[in-house]
Amino acid sequence: MTSDFKEDQAEQLRRHFGEMEQENDETDKEVDVLSLPSRKEKYNQKKQMESKKSNMQENKKKQGRKKQKIKFPIVRILLVLFLLLVVLIISYPRWIDRLNF
Repeated sequence: MTSDFKEDQAEQLRRHFGEMEQENDETDKEVDVLSLPSRKEKYNQKKQMESKKSNMQENKKKQGRKKQKIKFPIVRILLVLFLLLVVLIISYPRWIDRLNF
């Protein structure tokens, strides 16, 4: 009984892989090399696409800079407060001695 089950599994796998091989044979058609574009044309198109993308990114950056200016004042204020706190902590022993005398 168990040997029949194993044989059935193997048969199912064989059929599955047989179908996959048939699909691969159909997709492995030969490519006509003469109908392909030359390298120069291909890479010129690629460069043009990259330059368009970079131009679009630069435009987005320019627009984004205006938005960043709105966010930075809060960060600058927090940075100044943090630096002030650090300076006060470092100089605490000196100015506390002056206040005590």
